[in-house]
Amino acid sequence: MASQFDSVIADIISDAPSGEITEIYEDLIKIVGESAKESILEAIEQYNIRNCIPIEVEGKQIIISEYNKDGVKFIDPITAISFSVDHLNRTGFDIGSSDISLSSVQEEIVKNLNEYTASDFSGEVTFGVYPIPNEEDKTSIIISSTKYNASNFWNGEWKSKYIFDSSSNSLEGEIDVDVHFYEDGNVSFKSNKKINLSSVNDAVSALKEVEVEFEKELDSSFSDLNEKQFKSLRRKLPITRSKVNWGKAIGNYRLGKDAAQGITN
Repeated sequence: MASQFDSVIADIISDAPSGEITEIYEDLIKIVGESAKESILEAIEQYNIRNCIPIEVEGKQIIISEYNKDGVKFIDPITAISFSVDHLNRTGFDIGSSDISLSSVQEEIVKNLNEYTASDFSGEVTFGVYPIPNEEDKTSIIISSTKYNASNFWNGEWKSKYIFDSSSNSLEGEIDVDVHFYEDGNVSFKSNKKINLSSVNDAVSALKEVEVEFEKELDSSFSDLNEKQFKSLRRKLPITRSKVNWGKAIGNYRLGKDAAQGITN
């Protein structure tokens, strides 16, 4: 049973922007000491799995999740390998072979995802296609696109997760976008959309359609923020003491749209 201390550590890690986990680890070690290292690393492991973080394995990015965890290792049916994970540095090791294979339906999904992600994402994009054990008609589809720009104090992440059921032709899942700016402040933009579709013959075409629509909704949200919401902020002068021109000019301040476009094209 987790202690109250472990729960606090897990809560802190769970709110971390994905591009800043190393910095948060180092800060926590400074605050609570090396004796808490095991608790922090365990929380980071759960964070990586829950958030479907891409891991570098032999120069290739492979997503880890609950759907491709096999005991203490992870498997990638696309490349037919298994591997252990250094969760802090997000690298794979102890690489071996895996006998988990894809069905013809899943292989078609992989082919279509290759085309879709190559043409529609400009960030560091990768995807995973995973058979769901004991449910041969169901497939987990995960897309992750990240753009980290620590030198300019912002990080952005797009993540979409779906379950496709080829027997009922249904597609369920969600899309998450998380953008963090932290130069002379701390601005976070998060957006989420649930997906539930029926009569789906082509899973990738269906998810592409909803993702394009979601991107349009994001653009509209940013326009609303720029034109309306930021004007109502009480602080008219930021820490620099120079006046901010609220309205159309707010786009010059890079408060979100650039990062979203950077990861979704």
